[in-house]
Amino acid sequence: MNDKIVNLIKNQIGSNGEKGWPVVARDRISFPSFSELRVTDANVGVAFLWTMRDAIIPKLKKENLAIAANFYTPAGIQPMIRNILGNPFIRYFILLGEEYSSKSSNDQVSDLTSANAIRNFFEKGIDNNRKIKGFENAVYLDKNIPIKLIEKVRKNVEFIDLNKKMPTASLDKKIKEANKLVKTFKEKEPFMIPQVFDYEQTEDSFPYEGGPIIVYGGNIPEAWIKMISNIYRYGRKNLMNANTDRWVKEINDMTVVIHNPQDMDLSINPFLIPLTKEKIEAYKKEILSPLLPKGKAYTYGNKLRAYYYPDPEKIKELVNTKEYKDFEFGQGKWLDKNIRYKKGYCEINQVKDAIDTLKRDPYSKTCVAITWHVADELMRKHKSSPCLVFLQVLVQDEKLNLTVFFRSHDMTQGWPENAYGCAAIQEEIAKGIGVDSGLLTIISGSAQIYNNYYQQVEGMLKKYKNVMKRTCHDKRGNYQIKIEKNKIIVTLLHPETGVELEKYSGKTAYDLRDKIASISSLNTNHAIYLGTELAIAEMCLKKKRSYNQDSTFKTSNLF
Repeated sequence: MNDKIVNLIKNQIGSNGEKGWPVVARDRISFPSFSELRVTDANVGVAFLWTMRDAIIPKLKKENLAIAANFYTPAGIQPMIRNILGNPFIRYFILLGEEYSSKSSNDQVSDLTSANAIRNFFEKGIDNNRKIKGFENAVYLDKNIPIKLIEKVRKNVEFIDLNKKMPTASLDKKIKEANKLVKTFKEKEPFMIPQVFDYEQTEDSFPYEGGPIIVYGGNIPEAWIKMISNIYRYGRKNLMNANTDRWVKEINDMTVVIHNPQDMDLSINPFLIPLTKEKIEAYKKEILSPLLPKGKAYTYGNKLRAYYYPDPEKIKELVNTKEYKDFEFGQGKWLDKNIRYKKGYCEINQVKDAIDTLKRDPYSKTCVAITWHVADELMRKHKSSPCLVFLQVLVQDEKLNLTVFFRSHDMTQGWPENAYGCAAIQEEIAKGIGVDSGLLTIISGSAQIYNNYYQQVEGMLKKYKNVMKRTCHDKRGNYQIKIEKNKIIVTLLHPETGVELEKYSGKTAYDLRDKIASISSLNTNHAIYLGTELAIAEMCLKKKRSYNQDSTFKTSNLF
């Protein structure tokens, strides 16, 4: 009987269109590897949350282990259920590992973690609306999966929470306990015949010219809503990798400009997992620290503030050379002030170096920082490569602007925390040189919305549709419209001084439209407003009526 079910599992067609199991997210599973068709009657699944796979997988006993994987976000609940329904031999589910993407021991961070989503699912199940209590926006369960089968998973898979059972134990002790349990668990039969399920279809994206889309927002929540709206509407359907089932809507070089990134107002909290000030502060502490927590491949704080360089002797030789070198500020102790020499390597604090450079030359264009190590990334590729690759700070109008480039970006879950973290770096450097923070520009080479977030995104956009109507003050389009001497006069005024910059005249809205459009790039809402006012001015001119810009009379009397 078991051999028959094993063969059924092996012959299932997964969401990547290939035979075998796991049936979902196969390329992101740590064990077995996605290239290995390993299907047995093993009973145990292990989720190790945010802990680096290399710290766990080599230490796990594999004999009765069916699957082991990271579990970063609550959205992983649906793939978990699909994979268990596709392999009903799984009767035990062990949870261990780091629960937070960023935290320190004293932080009161958000409870909306993947670990708590798993706990809520196994303890309480789902309601009639297919929701997990407390995670209504974070988890979506496809309507193609019957509720009764979702409940069947919960009732037939025993949940073992080692983080709750052993709260103060080290990771190694939890791994040892997991291995002990895997060895001693009672062998169980599959609880049903394996099944796979289709996915709900989503609407195609709207056409657009491709390439960057730029959005502006007053603060981070407002900018996020506008950015998500653009990706969901115009994003091209694409795969995250070859041999994967992870479909996304994607914009290349999505650019978000935030005018007041230091604004911590969360009265509008649109994120699928709502952020708290405590969680933001926890993330800030990590990105402002050079320390690398045990079990993590990297943190941005560590990459930027303790950048690894393997040959300290070469740096010492350069710093102390007697030969002439064209050092920007001359030769001196400041050259390696922000380098910590270690045995066989050194660590470079790129953020402190940027501050020191700007103190000497506030208008320097050399203040960049990187996280990328070419030799490492050539070998690892995407497995543990940082997504934040590059940042640059520039002083303009006596404010510090920060531009950050992410090679690949989960815009629903990763972007919000990343944005607040980048704002913290910007504030640190600005204070370090005694200026205010200016614009924060985040460029995402591959900006993605994963297909398992589409329904939540739709709901969020409906809820916050009024935010989309807001516009930042359009400094490029401060136009004054009048009727003088039987002509429509349009004057471009400086938004701060009121000084006249340009003037156009014409008899019709079409005349002026073409003149303005040829030299101006306006905010869409503002452009529509301007066109409406020009049409009203033209009708007033034809009917010999007075015209006042922004007047409240009913235009229906004119047209």
